[in-house]
Amino acid sequence: MAVSLSTLSTEDLLEKLKESGINITEDEAKKFRENEVDGETIECGLTENMISYLFQGSFKKQSKFNNFLHKMKEVITLTLEPVPAESQQQTSTTEINTTSGRLPPGFAIPPFPRDLQAKLDDKEPCQKSSKDRHRIIRVLHEAMIEHTMYPTNAEYVQVAKELIVKYPFLKDLEGNGYHTWHQSLKRKFKSERAPLIHEDEVRKSKEKFGHTRVRLTEQSPTACCRSESREIAVIGEDVSSIEGHVNVLHIQYSKMRPDTLVVKDRMQRTFAWRRKEIRNGMTVEDILKKYPFLKTPSGLCDEVDQMHSSTVSLSRRFKDGFTTIVPKVLQLVQRNAPLAKIYKEAREEMLAEDLPDSDFRAALILLPHIFKEKVESFITLGESDADTPYPTIQLVETDWKMAFSKRLQVIVKVDGVEVCRGTGVEEGTLAAFSAYYVFNLAYPPYMKNTLTFLQHAIAKIIEGTSGLVQNTLSSEISYLLRKSQLR
Repeated sequence: MAVSLSTLSTEDLLEKLKESGINITEDEAKKFRENEVDGETIECGLTENMISYLFQGSFKKQSKFNNFLHKMKEVITLTLEPVPAESQQQTSTTEINTTSGRLPPGFAIPPFPRDLQAKLDDKEPCQKSSKDRHRIIRVLHEAMIEHTMYPTNAEYVQVAKELIVKYPFLKDLEGNGYHTWHQSLKRKFKSERAPLIHEDEVRKSKEKFGHTRVRLTEQSPTACCRSESREIAVIGEDVSSIEGHVNVLHIQYSKMRPDTLVVKDRMQRTFAWRRKEIRNGMTVEDILKKYPFLKTPSGLCDEVDQMHSSTVSLSRRFKDGFTTIVPKVLQLVQRNAPLAKIYKEAREEMLAEDLPDSDFRAALILLPHIFKEKVESFITLGESDADTPYPTIQLVETDWKMAFSKRLQVIVKVDGVEVCRGTGVEEGTLAAFSAYYVFNLAYPPYMKNTLTFLQHAIAKIIEGTSGLVQNTLSSEISYLLRKSQLR
């Protein structure tokens, strides 16, 4: 039976490499262990620089390693996880309803609308179209709620895997192949259940059939969706008045020089309504069409400032806060991060007056390494049709050295939709960070530590309250050091 790549530990991976004919030295094995290179890490993707770091000075081993990865990834092992035994027992007639049923072990992917089904039959990459992707999720959701309104994590995984087994071309390019579908399904259920949260019957079903472990609070940054800084109430507005405000915003957006006072006023008037629409599951594409001023880095920051008000803007807090820790970040990564070597080479070619800005960009790019996370999951070289639902920064250039030395044009995408364009990694990072709040998204597991650090130590945002973290410089660096020592 084929072994799933993601299940391999570091030691298992080293053993597999030896079996494939790659003679691993003790120094190379140490690099694998120190950088936690296991099967899951490989599935997430290793860059050429990372591979060259693992097998420094040996083109032969690098070539063999790439060949090993290619062979391992050719085997798609999507064995469905069994549904817990208790869920297979026949429920009584009184318990069969849309909130208490369980998914059957042989749950089948339902047929899709005719035009969408035709695309799937022709093996079109529907995951690259935000509209088609949402339609697929909606159909799966409608089929699942016939059995339960509160699926377990195993059941979300079951359906996501069934989808990929039936339509392999929908498989994610990275990771386990179904992570983005899994997360999209969970968010769909959460947004659909939101209006029912005060229903006694639903609450009882949630307690009976939901997960038995301690639940995360609404303030937790790892919950399915972000929490708001305060309870939002839509007062004094209705569909007609909101439509009028939106029309004014569209007129202003079409002008070469919009009236900033008018834009600010109408964005404030529609703020509560907009947050409600987003919480209820409005797609990224539809949000941007309706509120076009969110299609700029400054517009995204202004929205976060509305959610978490402060006397100092988010952009200023972000710049000032991160500037203070730039030297410490560069000091911590200078020896171990593969990209640090590239930055060192780029820095030697720069003029003295360019160094402060380039150091700032380098620290942003290299920060994830401190938390043992991969910058390539957040910032990518070159434009691509990313199918991840999470915010990503795409550089128009394909050279890291250029990204360090210049303010390149960047594109921020969410759920495959272009949200905005900016200049430099600095502006792109702030826009992507803001997008998590604007579009009500949780941090992905593979970037959780980096983004949480930016939230607390740099942006100084506490979710669930209107307050901000008032950290001192020493506590920021202390937090950074504590996380780096988990290596």
